[in-house]
Amino acid sequence: MKGVLMALAVFVLVLLAGISQQALADAGVFTGNGQNLHQITSKTIQLVNIDVTIVLGRGPFLFDGTVAGMDRADYECTFSLRNLSEKDEDVKVGFPVDSQFAQGIDPASPKDSENWVLEYGFIARDEKTTYHVNFVGRKPHAGPGEFGSVFVWSMHFAPKETKTLTVEYRIPMSMGLIPMEKKENAEFVSGVFGQEFLNIGQLDMAGYITSTGSSWAGNVESARFTVFTQRFEQYFDRRGLTEDSGIESDKEDVDRLNSTFPVRHPWWFRQIEPDGWQAVKGGVQWQYNNFKPKDPIQIRYYTTPFPKLPQEVDVFVDRFLKALGPKDSPSVELAHLKQVFLAVYGCAPTDQEAEAFASRQLWYSPNKDCSAGRLNEDQRAVLQEVESRIAATKSQ
Repeated sequence: MKGVLMALAVFVLVLLAGISQQALADAGVFTGNGQNLHQITSKTIQLVNIDVTIVLGRGPFLFDGTVAGMDRADYECTFSLRNLSEKDEDVKVGFPVDSQFAQGIDPASPKDSENWVLEYGFIARDEKTTYHVNFVGRKPHAGPGEFGSVFVWSMHFAPKETKTLTVEYRIPMSMGLIPMEKKENAEFVSGVFGQEFLNIGQLDMAGYITSTGSSWAGNVESARFTVFTQRFEQYFDRRGLTEDSGIESDKEDVDRLNSTFPVRHPWWFRQIEPDGWQAVKGGVQWQYNNFKPKDPIQIRYYTTPFPKLPQEVDVFVDRFLKALGPKDSPSVELAHLKQVFLAVYGCAPTDQEAEAFASRQLWYSPNKDCSAGRLNEDQRAVLQEVESRIAATKSQ
């Protein structure tokens, strides 16, 4: 594949089958090597403070420049670790990676391990030491605290010593195509609203696993997690579904892509977990005291099939109308579609067929205060374009 379709191949890593979680975790305590590596609990070293900053953005070109840059998350983590013991303590520190890009990885040599450390730009250091980090690939067993791949290194603590550990790394955001129905294996819907392109979307996801931080002695005195999202979302708007790699595409590839994804700049929404975050300049933030790490931080960006811009309504409507049966009325189905667009914007549809379709979708979240006057300029323009197409079909 070439051009736009080649760029899309990076995104379509999980087709209609969900998406693997992706994140790196709080520093945890581990023991063993290779397949025997596993998480344990320290009784003597306390994780006192956590301060994690995650910056979402566009990554560099991958695979020798033949595929457009993938979205990426950059992490900077600062941990305060304190030896509670009156004795010297040695501990193996692990940072698990749970990524679709590292699944099944089993480095065959120290050079392979080193390459993975370099690929993720993984650095671990304190005030005096930059640590030698190994990347360990393993087959995880079922249960909590099990990860397929872990970055590990060893640290030494003098009696009652406190160290400030800084960890930096970068990782591509997980991405793929997912069903947009709220329920897995939802019953198939026939008719024009059952067509595939209306019921799939793209998911871009970044996160951070906190649970490994519970493997240290006691609770964390204070923790702060900040995710800077604003610039990424501005780029996300501009990028649209794909970003052209600049390589010439043949007509067959482009036609296939346009048939599946007619809209280049779709409407998208996000979901943030866990609850309790607050908006800060440029992003979102969680703050905790006396913290027992448990719930992962996840930010999901769902790209829907619906056009965000009025100039892309025609290509969307053309694709929509291809599924009409011989007895279907274009004007009637487009009237249903207009109600679906209102549902996308948070207004409960007054049309039964539109409501039945919208209520099944992940994006549907009706707002009691929704009204035409509250829609933005682009949304009103999109609805006007649909109205124009309805009028055109009635005049034919």
